[in-house]
Amino acid sequence: MQQVFKIGSKIEITRIDKRTWEERPTQYVSKIADIKDSMIYIFTPIKESVYVTFFIDEVLRIYRSTRDGVWVFEAEVVDRLKEPDYMIVVKPLSEIKKIQRRMFYRLPISLDIKIKHLEDEQKESSDGQYVNGKLIKALTKDLSGGGVCFLTDGEFEKGTKVVIKINIDNEELTLKGVVLRKERLESKAYKYEYACKFFDAQDTAIDKIVKFIFKEQQKMRQKGIF
Repeated sequence: MQQVFKIGSKIEITRIDKRTWEERPTQYVSKIADIKDSMIYIFTPIKESVYVTFFIDEVLRIYRSTRDGVWVFEAEVVDRLKEPDYMIVVKPLSEIKKIQRRMFYRLPISLDIKIKHLEDEQKESSDGQYVNGKLIKALTKDLSGGGVCFLTDGEFEKGTKVVIKINIDNEELTLKGVVLRKERLESKAYKYEYACKFFDAQDTAIDKIVKFIFKEQQKMRQKGIF
């Protein structure tokens, strides 16, 4: 641990949604204050001139970028301190992994997409027409290289395998996904919100999504949003 994450190391922190084990879009920058007794002490990040509140038992994903790549591990908040500085104390839950950072980042974005049950997609005839089922209109809430959260009136049960058709840079991509979370909405616009994880995805399709997310992040930085 201390070979990569050291005292004084600059880090990025994201919160983890325990229902889907995906990270929330907001990122916080901080530094490691101390490491002792298998615990890591992190200076509490400041957002808009206010200390960020983390909760006991909350799960975080912690990143560090080096010349050799991007490293990450998950940790649980076990304590919060005010003396000698505002800090959170976290207990590592996983080993350190080297990853592609942009695969995890969830971009908040509204895109028109279409969804249908995978079993209906597999019933497509040789002339390209669907034998059964229909595409259901939906709107993305956020998108990452690993999955998508979307809003729709269509109903899918947790664990359902679906086909997702999404337009990225004027090209329609077709991906397979599995529903991880279903939530009923108190909204007139849409009835349900779903979290969906991609599987059996072609590398070229994921690369296009990741590149699209990276470009959108750059636009957000230029506008001072990200």
